[in-house]
Amino acid sequence: MVSDGERKKHALVIPFPMHAHVAAIYRFALQLASRGVIITLVVPAAEIPKMKKYEELQGLDFDFISYDETVTEVPLFPFHKIVDFASVLDQHFDPILQELKVRQTAGLPAPTCIIYDRFCTGVDVISEKLGVPYYTFFSCGAVFARYMQEAPRLLTKEGPFEVNEDGTLQRVDGPVNIPGLPPIPAPYLLADSFRTPHWRVRTGRVMQNAPAVIINTFYELEKPQIDEFRRQCAEQAAASGRKKSEVFLVGPLSDAATFKDRSFVSGAAQSVNDRAECLRWLDTQQPQSVLYICLGSWVKWDPVQVVELAVALEAAGVSFLWVLSSALEALPEGFEQRTREAGKGFIASGWVPQLQILHHASVGGFISHCGWNSCIESVSLGVPMLCWPQIAEQPLNCRYLVDEAKVGVEVGHFTFDGPALVRREEFESEIRRLMVDDEGKAIRSRVQQLKLNAHDAVAKGGASYRAVDELVEMIPF
Repeated sequence: MVSDGERKKHALVIPFPMHAHVAAIYRFALQLASRGVIITLVVPAAEIPKMKKYEELQGLDFDFISYDETVTEVPLFPFHKIVDFASVLDQHFDPILQELKVRQTAGLPAPTCIIYDRFCTGVDVISEKLGVPYYTFFSCGAVFARYMQEAPRLLTKEGPFEVNEDGTLQRVDGPVNIPGLPPIPAPYLLADSFRTPHWRVRTGRVMQNAPAVIINTFYELEKPQIDEFRRQCAEQAAASGRKKSEVFLVGPLSDAATFKDRSFVSGAAQSVNDRAECLRWLDTQQPQSVLYICLGSWVKWDPVQVVELAVALEAAGVSFLWVLSSALEALPEGFEQRTREAGKGFIASGWVPQLQILHHASVGGFISHCGWNSCIESVSLGVPMLCWPQIAEQPLNCRYLVDEAKVGVEVGHFTFDGPALVRREEFESEIRRLMVDDEGKAIRSRVQQLKLNAHDAVAKGGASYRAVDELVEMIPF
């Protein structure tokens, strides 16, 4: 048995079981484990045998525990299905609590804190049952964290929007103003929230009561949002009579481990040779000449958009590496063969090593859905973006990256019904704007400076490195 004198810092880490969410919190958990914190990571049972073999875990006190057997894949579309899944995820935690009791009886140390993905609800109840504090983890940036901080005020009857009898919000025109954020066109902020405001409100309230909020960002990238987030933490704490939430900026959460085959962490499914093929092709291209195109694991390509983008790519004449795992049959006849033989195009139909691609000298731009992992990886590797948001908080990320950080340009626009159709002429114009025109060169200069800031933040002694140390100090024994 572990005596009180032998108690150790032990974090029960609860990701939302989707690749992008698991990837970021896994990388963060590795940093905690390397500093001596015991980690128990919650993942679906089928993933545990594979993850236990990861070589970077050797020598670390890093273990796994699973939900019940019904938690396997998260429904991706429509978005409210993801919300439905997230809203009841806490109902699958009983096996976790039971297994923790068994392990304690066997003499293993009990968790002394919970670190959970902000998508998960019910963690406050689990925290109370275990008698330990919970800390909120944002795999996304401070822009979205700031929005979630406002959600309990913004998305209820006390807020500026009309609430329907079924609990949904009425659609509104014009921008929405939130302190610390630029004016945001309503669809970019509320396209998903207007259907599921109750969930945003619930997760926002749980976050407000967390002793610590951990965000995958660095100060220079999101300074106004971070300053306002911290100010609001202090104001909300003073108003409620509780202790202020501490804010830890720990990004960018990318390291050498993410270059490896990590099926549940990265979505990797192809052989080493297949993955290396796209890198060998990049070796044949000129510096900063290739446009990398990837919309993440959530998005299913619209066949019409496949055609429009393909035509635009040929017209613009830029080289491209396009990750297209669906709607391949929609490509114009002969497109793949023509562009491949001309040395101008490479189409990958499965997972690719994104960090290695963005790090490659030939890559000069990135058509991105603006999922935060992709955003911060692109910025920290100095690659400007063509922002094309598709779902969830991506439109909000897009607006900030384009309007405030100025590290990208937007293609198309977002509506309450999702991304509007982008025609070939607009694709071609925006591709040239990013890859050829002087504006693209200015954007590249700004993102190169942020690349240096990101490197400094995670270097030993840097701001993000110190933030992890400070959080470790906060975790109780």
